[in-house]
Amino acid sequence: MAVRRDFDAAAAAWDEKPHRVRLAGDIATAIQARLPVSKGWHAMDLGCGTGLLTLQLAPLVRDIVGVDGSRGMLEKLDEKVRAAGCSNVRTLYCDLERDELPEGTFDLITAAMLLHHIPDVAQLIDALRRRLQPGGWLALADLDQEDGSFHEDATGVFHNGFSRECLLALLSDAGFGEVTVAPAAEVVKGERHYPVLLAVGRRCR
Repeated sequence: MAVRRDFDAAAAAWDEKPHRVRLAGDIATAIQARLPVSKGWHAMDLGCGTGLLTLQLAPLVRDIVGVDGSRGMLEKLDEKVRAAGCSNVRTLYCDLERDELPEGTFDLITAAMLLHHIPDVAQLIDALRRRLQPGGWLALADLDQEDGSFHEDATGVFHNGFSRECLLALLSDAGFGEVTVAPAAEVVKGERHYPVLLAVGRRCR
């Protein structure tokens, strides 16, 4: 089994990093600009963490489930959902190394900064396609290819970002149509700037 970062321990202070909050907002803005998001949609935010992206998307869709493999992260999201009185947000624990993805079909599945923690990205994308309605959309935001300097602690990191060509191929090979990859945001750490790409595709089979 792969060594993983202890996200439960990181959950309490996760939102204290301004760049994480800003990144979620930028990704949500990019998703709205690229996809015809509808108030009738059922959505899933995979690897939701404390719900920084989940809660940005919640007002735009009918309902959204935040899925994560860290109970500590989900507890923080549950606290925020209760405080905000969000009636269309629920959380679900899912350890991707042991559990199947949640049952059901969705109009939109998102994942932000998750892929670089996944050993077999192609397998995950294929599984996500099967959880989408025909015509449903997948939106994956992750680091552009980088030199490994983004993470101070690389525990649980299996990929140093992804090139545009790689993301295009992953979605196309999984049977997605209308695939595009474009910049969505940028994370600044000291003097280093790390672009974040948003790859989107539509289930066409």
